[in-house]
Amino acid sequence: MAFMTQHDSCDSFVLTLIVEDPEVIAELEKREEGHARSQLALTALRIGILALRQAQGRVDAEELKNEGQRLISDLSHEIQLRIADMDGKIATSLKQYFDPQTGHFTERIERLVRKDGDLETVLRQQIGDGENSELARALAKRIGENSPLMRSLDPNDASGITQSIEKTVKEALDGEQKRVLDAFSLNNDQGVLTRVVAQLESTNSKLKGDIERQIQVAMQEFSLDDEKSALSRLVRKVEETTNQITDEFSVDNRDSAINKLNLVLSETRQSINDNLTLDNEQSALARLNRQLTNVLDDVRTKNQQFQEDVSAKLASLVTRHQEEMRSTTHGINFEEEFRAFVQREAQKAGDIFEPTGTKPGAIPKCKTGDAVIEVSAEAAAAGERIVLEAKGNKSYRLEDAREEIEKARKNRNASVGIFVFAKGSAPGGMVPFARIDQDLFVTWDASDPSTDIYLTAAISVGKALLFHQKLADNRGHGDIAGIESAVNILERQLKGLDDMETWTTTVQSNSGKILREILKIRDIADEQLQQLRACLDALKAVE
Repeated sequence: MAFMTQHDSCDSFVLTLIVEDPEVIAELEKREEGHARSQLALTALRIGILALRQAQGRVDAEELKNEGQRLISDLSHEIQLRIADMDGKIATSLKQYFDPQTGHFTERIERLVRKDGDLETVLRQQIGDGENSELARALAKRIGENSPLMRSLDPNDASGITQSIEKTVKEALDGEQKRVLDAFSLNNDQGVLTRVVAQLESTNSKLKGDIERQIQVAMQEFSLDDEKSALSRLVRKVEETTNQITDEFSVDNRDSAINKLNLVLSETRQSINDNLTLDNEQSALARLNRQLTNVLDDVRTKNQQFQEDVSAKLASLVTRHQEEMRSTTHGINFEEEFRAFVQREAQKAGDIFEPTGTKPGAIPKCKTGDAVIEVSAEAAAAGERIVLEAKGNKSYRLEDAREEIEKARKNRNASVGIFVFAKGSAPGGMVPFARIDQDLFVTWDASDPSTDIYLTAAISVGKALLFHQKLADNRGHGDIAGIESAVNILERQLKGLDDMETWTTTVQSNSGKILREILKIRDIADEQLQQLRACLDALKAVE
């Protein structure tokens, strides 16, 4: 592809191209020669340049990642130094008490266990050799030769324990022996053995007669000769049941259950075949086919009309936006609409909104910071502030925006800052939603409701950062994992939303497909915003 360039002015650039790529040539030939073909080429060139800018943004992300790793490494080194210092202090304190030569603990143990020490002196007094120790005197008094215990245990003493035990045991054994012999003697009519023998003789005569009668009755019940016996009745019942079952499953019997079942199955099969054929226009399948065809035709017509309406509305919005961008009052209208939108969002959440663009702040004579949102008193981060700054001109770069929002945070005593670019004035390569530390950078267009989600998400994420910081300071417990998950998913879903909307306004042939993807991403973003708000509401009760 060869080209020639000519730079006419700051707002226009003449570029002459010779296209040799077969795919590009085939796509261009689908448009009529003239304005339509030139517009398609400009659109394709713009998409390519935006993609290159998006790719360049990855370098900044890598630098931030490397810087974060460096900070983590420095912090780890500092922690190691503090640990080593603490270990040294602990070792010094332990040495003061446990050093083998000079430690206080070793000195105390030495006084306690040395010869003639405190422990030996006490043991000698209590259990030392000889009859003068406390232990020897106590034992002699309690179990000595002349003690009451030894006198009681003397077997020759008539009043001693041994003689008393021997007499008592002998009397008890003699009495028990006499009672056992009387109980088992047959000469004693009241003895146990006599009563058992008499009871066995009486019971044996009764059992003999009863058993004979029961055996005779049982033999009669199991006899086939008696028609009234239980066995005869059972045989007749089994024969009747067998005959009835055979009749119900006989094909020869027209009224049998098996013939009735075959008839019902045949009718059902015929009914199914009649309703599942397309040859019969009155069949259920044919009616369903006509209804589905009508529905598909209706959906196709409505889809085509929807795409035409969307394309017309998008073209109208783009035209109106371009006219407003050329207007001298665009910047003023943008900031007024921005403050009105933020005020509505703050009131929905019960927070306090304050326009501060005309009032000096903490820095003398400094009015940086267009508006402030103060978190409501019911929340865990009550009184914390978010400062917002909006710019509608093209002169601001991302570096300038970072410096200004940092200044605004200091001027308005805020912990989180939100910088809002007008969509048509955002720096080149700027993504519609980005977070850098405690600051958020978004693009917004008051005339395009599809961009409201970026500003709404920035306010919700800002409040989440405040709650996260408050909980970390108080060492509290909250749904911090839920907040971080919602913020990460929001950042991923909102990254490509602006590019896809740009493609919708330029590439008309794919507008329907891209619009569906936009709606899908917006639904996911809205769902995560709801989850983030739920987490914030749950944290309002945490002090």
